[in-house]
Formats: sequence, C-alpha cells, structure tokens
Amino acid sequence: MATIRITSKVPMVQSALKVRPLRATIDGGEEQDLSLSGSHDVEVEAGSHHVEMYVAWALPARMGPAQIDVSLQDRDTVELLYKPPWIRTKPGKLTLSTT
Repeated sequence: MATIRITSKVPMVQSALKVRPLRATIDGGEEQDLSLSGSHDVEVEAGSHHVEMYVAWALPARMGPAQIDVSLQDRDTVELLYKPPWIRTKPGKLTLSTT
C-alpha cells in the first residue's frame, strides 16, 4: 500500500471557503469529501494514479477543478497541495508539495 497525503492552502481572505467541502476522486472512483483545513491521508495501491479535486460550490458546482497524475511505489507517501482559485470560474492548483 501507498499513501496520498492531500493538504489545502486557503488564504485568510478566502476563509469563507473553509465551510465548503473539498472533493477528491482517485482514478475516477467515488468522490471523497475532505475538509479545507489540515491534511488528509488516502491509502492506495502502489502504481500510477489520477487525482482530481475541486471545492463544492453552488454556481459553478465545481469551483477550482484541478488534476494531477502521480506514481507511487509500495510504502511511498506523496504529498499534494491544493490551492483554490481567487476567481470561482478559474481552475485551482494541485501540485506536488516540496515540504
């Protein structure tokens, strides 16, 4: 097994977003609701995975969609950082964390 650790970075001026769920899907599977606060570990099989994320919103329903492909070996942990956009209709940013 391997781990995908998801962390979101929400600036203070966007703190109202913290009441909205962050949604993630891995390899097109079931959507998972995550909090925009703190880190979340998701256990996956070793191999290549496609991660998609967005913030649940009213209009548009998917605010800040972002996606990334990651490859993990057994017992690896990859850390992803999601940043929602400043403008609701723009894409979010999902990158490998450097920390």
